[in-house]
This record gives sequence, structure tokens and C-alpha cells, in this order.
Amino acid sequence: MTYHDHHLHPFGYAALVNGLELMDAPDLETVMSRVAARAVDVEGPIIGHRLNDEGIRELRLPTAADIDDVVSDRPVLLYRYCGHIAVANSAALALAGIDEDTPDPEGGSFDRGPTGQPNGILRETAVSPVSRALEPHTQPTSDLEIISALAGLRRMGIGSITGMVSVSSAVWCSVDDEVETLVRLGPDLPIDIDVLLIANTPEDLRSAKEKLDHADGPIRFLGYKDFIDGSLGGHTAAMYEPFADRPDTRGTERYRHDHMVAMGKTSVELGGSVAIHAIGDRANDLVLDVHEELIESGAEPARLRVEHMSVVNEDTIERMARLGVTASIQPAFLASEASWLEKRLGADRMSRAYPFRSLLEAGVPLIGGSDSPVELPDPEIGIAAAVGRHGLNPEESLTRDQAQALFAPPPG
Repeated sequence: MTYHDHHLHPFGYAALVNGLELMDAPDLETVMSRVAARAVDVEGPIIGHRLNDEGIRELRLPTAADIDDVVSDRPVLLYRYCGHIAVANSAALALAGIDEDTPDPEGGSFDRGPTGQPNGILRETAVSPVSRALEPHTQPTSDLEIISALAGLRRMGIGSITGMVSVSSAVWCSVDDEVETLVRLGPDLPIDIDVLLIANTPEDLRSAKEKLDHADGPIRFLGYKDFIDGSLGGHTAAMYEPFADRPDTRGTERYRHDHMVAMGKTSVELGGSVAIHAIGDRANDLVLDVHEELIESGAEPARLRVEHMSVVNEDTIERMARLGVTASIQPAFLASEASWLEKRLGADRMSRAYPFRSLLEAGVPLIGGSDSPVELPDPEIGIAAAVGRHGLNPEESLTRDQAQALFAPPPG
């Protein structure tokens, strides 16, 4: 069987393959030693990927001060593996002009020390000003490295992907312009890519679609992608009740209803789909508010997707089935989150985590992806997680045939 990954960031994955990988570091000392070694090998800013604070001995994110101890003469930005949190050193904060007087951006925040000085930990939209400041100084992933990384997907049985591609600021500091890079590489791409565009304005969306439409190679416009919240690991998923291990927060909302509806209508008018990221239970209800309004304005439900659906209430599942909206799920999240998910959610909410069988039995259309570089893209990892569940809610497991079907190529 040839698989299709329905949610993959192609340039983020290429940056991971060719960059600084931190997922398996056992402690902060190892993280910092890898950062120091990378500083010897590359010029300019240092970008790290898949930092896992739940997997290191200290069970915490590093701070700017930690990074400054090993690299202080140039910017460093380390992305938590969820991609929604990053840690910058003092040089990166200074390059971005961030200090104690910098307000938190809408939909994000800077963690701060006792005096109000940002400590380097950036949450959600607070990552963007730092990544934008670093981009002009960061050596981008080369064309050859991108092609080689995507060719490696074929060896995993992946013949095509739905690629998340940013129209404005590059995600994970990967390349200068993701759309232009994809168009340039079109004739040499080793896999087919259906493109979901992360765009900020209808004009940006139209312009990027036009570029894709005139490109050579196996790429096509699929639609528009946006975000309502963040991640469970970063405590930024939008929840109705506080996190069990952080009772001071219910997550971070990046919800802009009118904007998302307007962008969704533009995508539908262009013949595209609408895919919106939602992890927490509150976020999943909010995205259905957007999709319901789009359906009322004439959008086909089959064109509407919810990305992730990690924690979902029973009435949300029923509503989603009634609307006919697709759930784009990432079973590999279970493998990464099994050891700490109950700590985040508490025992009472665990039964609502990753309810794959409930979604399927309710009649919700399901497709699957990896969200790579968040998770590794090998479909067998996701299939095994959907079947075995890593001990989490085994009653929500799928059969192997059902799990494989998640990664089936889309019709046409």
C-alpha cells in the first residue's frame, strides 16, 4: 500500500532531517552539549528541533540563561517538539528587540522572571517575532537537502502528502519563502503535495494559490490552514477547565471567528478546503462554530477539516458527525504523550483523549497524518499507535485495517 500523510510540514521536516535534533536528549546537559557542538558546525543562528522537556531528567524547559552558558555570541532558538513553544537565548531576544517592556502578543506570551524580564521561553505567537528576526541571518535548508528529505518519505511507503506551507513567516526557520521554494522545486519533487496554505489575508491566499496553479510538478492548491490553540505539552491547548498540573491556565486561544470565517469563505470560493488546528476541548467546539457558519454560507462539509482533535467532548463528536466535517487525526501523538498525558488532563478527562473509535462509530470521516516534524512521518508509527494506543483508552483503538485506511490517498 502506498500511503498519504494528510498533515505534514515539508520544510519543517527537511529542517529536522538536516538540523539539530533534541528529542532523545536525556537531560539539559546533553541538550546544551548538542547546541555547543552545532555552533562549531554552522555559522549564524542555531536552530534546534524537537526539544522534549517531558523526556529530560529535569522535566523543564531550558531558559535563555541556560543557553547563554554555552552560546552567547549569536542567536539560538530551540523549538519544543510540538512546535508551539520555543526557547531563545539572550542574543535572539535582543535581535528581536524583546525586553521587559515588550508586551505579550495577542494569542501568545513571553515567560518572565521576577523582574518582568522575558526568560527566553516563548509560547504560541510569541515565537514569531523571534523567528522572523532570525530568518534573514539563518542559513536556509538547501534545495538538495529538501529534495533528499522528501525522497526519504518514499522509503517509508509515502507517495504523497498534504503539506502545510506558510505564506508569510517560515515555520521552524526552515526556508526564506516556503511558497516560492515549493514552486521552484516543483519539477524535481519526488512526491505529490496537496498544499494547505497558512495565510493571514485573503489577498495572500489568492496570490499564493495563483503561484501554485502556475507551478510545474506534482503540487496543487488544497486550501487554507489556521490555528485556534496550541498543544497539550506546552499547556497552550484551549481547555474548558484548567490543566491538572497547571491550575493557573486553561491554555491559549488564537481564535478570531470573523477572520477565520472570511478566510474560509475565500478558500471555498477558490475551490479549496478549510483546515483548522484544534487540540483542546474548547478549541474543538470553537472550530465547529467556524465550520458551521461556513456550511450555512454554502460550503461543502467534505471540504472542512479539524486538525488533531486531541481532547473532545461527546456532544462535540455528535455535532461533528451531524455537520459532516472531517477529523484529521495524528495517532502518533499517543506514542509521545503516553507518559505524561494524564498529568496534564487529570483522570476525569482521560476518557475523552484521542477518541478514534468513538469518532469512527459516530460516522465522522477520519484521515490520518504525522504532523511531522512534530512526530516522525513513518506511517507505521501512527498505525501501531492507533491500534495499540500505548495503554491509553484501549476501548478507543482501531483495527489495523481501519488504521491503515487513515493514511489512504485522497480520491482523485
